[in-house]
Formats: sequence, C-alpha cells, structure tokens
Amino acid sequence: MYISKRNATYIVQEISKIIGEKINMMNADGIIIASSDANRIGTFHAAAKELIDKKLQEIIVKSESEYEGARPGLNLAINFQDEIAGVIGVTGPYHEVEKYGQIIKKMTEILLLDQYYKEQKDIDKRIKERYLDEWMFGEPKNITPVFIQQGKAMQIDITIPRRILAISFLSEETQNEKAQRMIDDAEKIVVSVILEDKNNYLLKNGVELLCAVSDCADYEMKRLAEHMKKEIESKHPIKFFCGIDAGSEGFALIHSCVIKASKALKTSLRSPQKSIRLYSSISMEIFQSELTSSIKREYIFRIFRDCTLEEINQWIGLLNIFYEEEGSITATANRMFIHKNTLQYKLNKIKERTGYDPRSIRYSSLFYNAIHFYQDVRDKMIY
Repeated sequence: MYISKRNATYIVQEISKIIGEKINMMNADGIIIASSDANRIGTFHAAAKELIDKKLQEIIVKSESEYEGARPGLNLAINFQDEIAGVIGVTGPYHEVEKYGQIIKKMTEILLLDQYYKEQKDIDKRIKERYLDEWMFGEPKNITPVFIQQGKAMQIDITIPRRILAISFLSEETQNEKAQRMIDDAEKIVVSVILEDKNNYLLKNGVELLCAVSDCADYEMKRLAEHMKKEIESKHPIKFFCGIDAGSEGFALIHSCVIKASKALKTSLRSPQKSIRLYSSISMEIFQSELTSSIKREYIFRIFRDCTLEEINQWIGLLNIFYEEEGSITATANRMFIHKNTLQYKLNKIKERTGYDPRSIRYSSLFYNAIHFYQDVRDKMIY
C-alpha cells in the first residue's frame, strides 16, 4: 500500500502526542516522509530500506555510523494486508524506546487502517457524486439500462419517482470564516433531514444543494422545506432559500426537474419574503433568467430614464417594498419608517421622473420587471 505524506504526517503527530518521543515514518523507498524533526523529512534512511528489502520486522540502530541517514533507535515494519507498507522509527537509546515497540507498531497499523477506510469512503462518495451529477445533468439518451444497473451496484436506484428541491443560504454574518462555518453547519442539517429517507439523494452543485426526494405532493414538499428552514434559522443568523420543481417527470427527465427547481430558487433569492417557491407559482420570472445582463440593464435605464444610479437604487428599493405590501400606502410607510405623505410624495416623484405611475395596475408590471432585473445586474449597473 502507498502511504501518502498527509497520512504519514497525521500518524506521526498522533503517536508523538501520546509517547512524547521523536518519531519518523519512512516509505517503501526508505525516504523519511514524515517526522517530528522537520529537518529529516525527505532524507534517506538506510535502515528502513534494508528492513523493507529483506522483509524484516524490526531493525535496531545502535550508532549514527551504522546506517546512512539513521540515528540510534528502533525501526519497525508497518504491515498492511500481508505486506510491508513502510517503516515507523523511534529515535533514542534502545533500552528507552524498546518498551514502546509493539505499542507503536500496533498504533501505527490501526491508524493506517483507519485512514485507508476513510479514503475508501471518500472515493466511494466521489464515485456516487459523479454518478448523480451525470444523472441530474446528463442527456436523457444516456440514461440507459446499463447506467441504471451501474447505479444499483452502488445502492442507487434512480428509477424510483422523485422530485427536486434546490436549496441555498445567505448569511447575515460579515466575517467570511464564521459565515462559512455556519453555512457548513446548515448544509449538514439539510443532509441529515434529506437522508432520513434512504431513497433520497443529495448533490452539491456550486452554492446550491440539489435534493432528489421521493415523489410527493406540493404541500409535502413545502412542509419538508419549511421544516429545514425552521431548523436552520433557529440556530444561525442564516436565511434559507428553496426552489421546488413542478412535479415528477420520470427518472430519465430529472434534469428538467433540476432546471425548474433552480429557477424557482433564483426567484426566491430575489424575493426574501417568499423564501420557499414552487416552480408552478412563478410567472414572469421564468423568462427573466433567459435574458442577458445587457438587455436587463437597457430595460432599467429605459424605465428610469434620466435618473442617476443613486436614484435608481432608491426608487427600486421603495418600489420593491411597495409591491411586496400589495400597494398598501400604510403598510409600506410603516416598513420604511416614514410618514404616508412622504411616501405619496416619493411615488409622485417616480411618476414625474419616469412617466409611469407605480400605483397604476397598467404600469405596475413595468416596475415589477425592473425590480427583478435590477436584483440580477445591480453590480453591473454602469452608464
């Protein structure tokens, strides 16, 4: 077995903590790949090389002149699956280090086996993730009987009817490291909830978590999302957002469900008041994702012609609240902490500057689109 430097370093550090002696680990070529003495890493250890070549179980080094690159101490074979995988050495007089001999040997072999199982688990996880990625993002023609059987060999049965939830988070924490820790914890909560059903699968795609869950009605999908939202937001200053597809379309068309769930998620991210959105509940937003940023910017500048970027930002913020409150002057004024007359003045100002009355049903759709376009291209708004 090949012993990686990462695993060797981990093992040396763990054993050094326990016995308090200088520890070295050598690979099958007799090179020191980890050591409690950093200066020795990368140097040749002739005693270790001889032990491996002659298939010995231990070599005692009594003086520094006895073996090239070796110091007095005890060197023991590390056995893995009936082969010598490397050598662990303890520096010091033999009469002092011999008492650690078998303990160190067993500890090393146990730690190596533990690392091996962890690596195998990681490999299995990556293989399954690649399979799920190919299923969710590949073309329907590739979902062949052979592909299905490959999944079943990994205990993944894609033929069970499923639906997709696309989940993302926004942290209120400004410190990146702390925010990432909270998001990592939020993801763990999602994983634990989703995988309660062994037929559910989860794939991370960028900042999105794509959850393939057993087919169920819209209200059950929303209830599942609301349960995760409550669990996460009760523990961290994090906003939970979720998009839900339009219903099961068959295992070969799962990519269509992924696209719809992702579009619903993008819509929910634009409207924090509606953080859980069904694809079937969105209308104009479906088409907005197909438009380029340049078209969205041009639209905004046409609606808010002759307005500065600062004014556009101010009007968009006001209108977003105004439409979220269904055009209620009282509710909007309360949310903005301003007098109703002040709000009326601002709305009249928008009408005067744009030529469109935001209180008119006739023009509300113009502003509604501008709001959502602006949320997409805010960072690219330049004249």
